[in-house]
Amino acid sequence: MPVRPRAATSGPLRMRDFRLLLAGAAAGQLGAQVTLVALPLVAVLQLRAPAFQVGLLTAAETAAFLLVGLPAGAWVDRMRKLPLLIRADVVRAVAMASIPLAAVADVLTMAQLYVVALITGVATVFFDVAHQSFLPQLLPKEQLVAGNGALETIRSSAQVAGPGIGGGLVQLLGAPLAIVADATGYAVSALFLWRIKRPEPRPEPVPGASLRKEVGEGLRFVFGHPLLRVIATATGLANLFSAVLMATQAVFLVRVLGLAPGAVGLVLSAAAIGGLAGALCAGPLAAR
Repeated sequence: MPVRPRAATSGPLRMRDFRLLLAGAAAGQLGAQVTLVALPLVAVLQLRAPAFQVGLLTAAETAAFLLVGLPAGAWVDRMRKLPLLIRADVVRAVAMASIPLAAVADVLTMAQLYVVALITGVATVFFDVAHQSFLPQLLPKEQLVAGNGALETIRSSAQVAGPGIGGGLVQLLGAPLAIVADATGYAVSALFLWRIKRPEPRPEPVPGASLRKEVGEGLRFVFGHPLLRVIATATGLANLFSAVLMATQAVFLVRVLGLAPGAVGLVLSAAAIGGLAGALCAGPLAAR
């Protein structure tokens, strides 16, 4: 009987580098979900910002996806993925750490929140694109579904647990100091990624390729494909209305319903349970 290669018979969790990638994702995602609660509460509770300014904060967080979302993929194709992931985590950790430091020094302003939100948004765009491209370099093709399922389970679990933890930290420490958890999460993620030792050659330049040409080809491919076109449209609409919700929910929950930060976190955690259920079902459904 022929012996199958180890990569095909063992699960992705048997691989050290994938475990490090998964641990980094857990740390970064948990910290990011804490900030999902804590950052708008900094504006609402600490700075007493009106609803319009809280909406601008949400716009600053998501603007990066509009500004650099399209060319990010082409840029990432020209770079080694692992160093880019580590740099993105370090940038996000430093940016987030500036908020509690400014609050302690009593110099925190909405302008700083806007800048931090924009910087972390740009870093997140590059991180997410590089992360998706890096996974196939770690795992063989037959393990990609299991690997993606594990990462999605981590993300969905963080979406359930993170807001509740974030709300509790805001209630105990105050909103600015709760963001220390996010900065720490990104720093820990960078450390786990730094320990990955898999060699990664620099991508070879494509003769005659240009950023504008590659972006145009990508757009034509997506919108020319009937299935991808529907997925892109649905994703865009979902993101639009999610941004509308994010811009108003903190103000509504705190100033209209009078909820404490801990209760706000529990509401957001409850809303994410469906995502966790979907992540747990993704592997079995894909196998069918």
